[in-house]
Amino acid sequence: MKRREKIQLTKWAGELSDKELEDAYYDAVYDCLGSKTGKMYELGYDPIDIAEQERYEKYLSEKADVLEELCERRGIKLWE
Repeated sequence: MKRREKIQLTKWAGELSDKELEDAYYDAVYDCLGSKTGKMYELGYDPIDIAEQERYEKYLSEKADVLEELCERRGIKLWE
């Protein structure tokens, strides 16, 4: 994730209520579960498309990490 994207995400999350932030975190975690790249390799996708998918999946994971950190800063208890 680029620094600018992280700043925008942090700013957006700062405008959310605790419940909305918690929900956004869970959505981000579920979005980054599993990888499609293994199947893409099997199906013979173009390596450029696979690399793009890998970057997108990495972004989703980093987004979940940022949101988790913001939840912790606010004292939001996750996974309870």
